[in-house]
Amino acid sequence: MKTLVAYFTESGCTRRVAQTIAETTGATLYELKAAQPYSAADLDWRNPESRVNREANDHAARQSVKLADTSVPDWDSYDVVFVGAPVWWGVAAWPIDDFLTSNDFNGKKLAAFVTSASSSFGNESDVKDMAKGAQWLGGKRFPSSASDSAIRSWLESLAL
Repeated sequence: MKTLVAYFTESGCTRRVAQTIAETTGATLYELKAAQPYSAADLDWRNPESRVNREANDHAARQSVKLADTSVPDWDSYDVVFVGAPVWWGVAAWPIDDFLTSNDFNGKKLAAFVTSASSSFGNESDVKDMAKGAQWLGGKRFPSSASDSAIRSWLESLAL
């Protein structure tokens, strides 16, 4: 079973979880990057005029966020896809939406993970619904300081 871990990160917390998943499962890592990269000022949640605040408050702006690339080399060969993102405003960061809606998930198993110091996985069903045709394995929120053993325990629970 060939496995992919696609993830979007800005602070590196999601990358660390993605790397642990890839190491544990023997998966390929694929970092999702915004076509228009986020600067530190863009990510300043305390500034009501920052890019992420504007996107969070405007559904159309959120939907217009595109990734630099959504096409994974040899996409059709993957059986299992993990997708990960930080939590922004109570939901999985919206840049992953472009990946989920741009790829054909028919015949693939999908599991999602998010990282957050305190927020829950607020849009798990939205993530599931965007990946048309996927067999949903479930989602999991990890704290920013998630241990490798906690990540591995979740992977074991998926019975891949």
